[in-house]
Amino acid sequence: MILVIIYLPLFIDPAGLTKPEIKNILVGEKLQDGNQMYLEVADRTAPLAAWFHSAIDFVFGRSLLARHIIAFFLTFLFSASFGILLITKKVFSENTFIPSLIFSILFTFSFDTLSLSDELLGFGFLLLAWNNLFKEIEFRMPRDETTFNLGIFISFASLFFFAYVTFLFAVLVILFLFSRSTIRKVLLLIFGFLLPHLVVLTISFFNGGLEKIWQYYYLSNLGYNKEFLVSIKGMLILGIVPLVYLLISIFMLNRLARFSKYQSELLQSVFLWGGFCFIYFLFAPDLRPQSMIVLVPVLAFLFTHFLLLIRRRKFAEMNIWILLAGTVLTSYLARYDILSDVSYENLRITSTSDSIKGKRILVLGPDLHYFEDNAAATHFLNWKLAAPTFNEPEYYQSVVAVYEAFKNDEPDLIVDPEDKMKPFFFRIPSLKKQYERSGDLYIRRANN
Repeated sequence: MILVIIYLPLFIDPAGLTKPEIKNILVGEKLQDGNQMYLEVADRTAPLAAWFHSAIDFVFGRSLLARHIIAFFLTFLFSASFGILLITKKVFSENTFIPSLIFSILFTFSFDTLSLSDELLGFGFLLLAWNNLFKEIEFRMPRDETTFNLGIFISFASLFFFAYVTFLFAVLVILFLFSRSTIRKVLLLIFGFLLPHLVVLTISFFNGGLEKIWQYYYLSNLGYNKEFLVSIKGMLILGIVPLVYLLISIFMLNRLARFSKYQSELLQSVFLWGGFCFIYFLFAPDLRPQSMIVLVPVLAFLFTHFLLLIRRRKFAEMNIWILLAGTVLTSYLARYDILSDVSYENLRITSTSDSIKGKRILVLGPDLHYFEDNAAATHFLNWKLAAPTFNEPEYYQSVVAVYEAFKNDEPDLIVDPEDKMKPFFFRIPSLKKQYERSGDLYIRRANN
């Protein structure tokens, strides 16, 4: 009910499309048109995420509301599962759903956490990994299936969002410090992680797309080419209330907490996981508020310990209300641009009065707003991956790549503000005859 009340204004007055959302919609549409991921869609979206977006497009089309409703139910499922996990593992001195409540509150710190993104889809598998990680620390005995499943869950998370690979190293460090680690367990963990990736690579091999998945998914995601969709200052302002509570929690836990050995090791493991979250931020391809959701379990864990230290219940409840009110208020002030230091300008798709609608277009640049009312033509979906081809028209491979792209999926319009198509038209006269220049556009001639 709390989540419904908090998110209801976002359903009534949507904040609009974001860049990750329009990209996911385009990927889903391309796959629904019969294109193969990576072979005929040049984008670094993870394979499981791409298939999921294809299924969503098949059922709901471009409906943003449907995607937000699914994201809302996933958020609720994650918060409930997190509370159940901590209860079953007896993490706290008493059974309580306070972690679920705090988890839900922290998820509302920005409107874009309601996006059905790759990060959100993979996040659920990280929570399943937490369950197995706590089980390893709890029992301290050889359980092959637990270690193997731990690797499997992190692998599935990375097949939704590649940067989640970071947490494989977090698990290795935590198991080494707080579990009875053996070479066998490490190999089981690594094999469990590699198995789903090997299956995906095998499927790609038989489809003839092994080279492309390696280029577009693995190599492109390993490169450091970060885009800040919301500034670090803006995200710090959005998270100012949780940040204050984090500092208070650490101070209080250091002074007053009395833990069993098991609880102490879990706490240290969570701190280590939080440290690896910051390494994850370095490798995430873009940085925006939703990127911070990996910290939500860590903060909910620490805040619960702090609240349980408060002996008078009314003071604990007062702190929860302050956390709730402060987080939600900051979120909505930023949502409606009242907080000037928090800018969503680079995150949102800015609607314009363009008359281009219902066309299949190719955009030679990073501007995605043209796709709000149009479909993507050719396999050049991600400008960062397409730019090397269009910036090197003197190379034979670039000319062939452009010719083949137009031959298989010819666009009605080419948005080309820097006129990057000109040298390609010079080298491919048959294409030049089909288009005429008008401002920043190349328009396909009617007789073609």
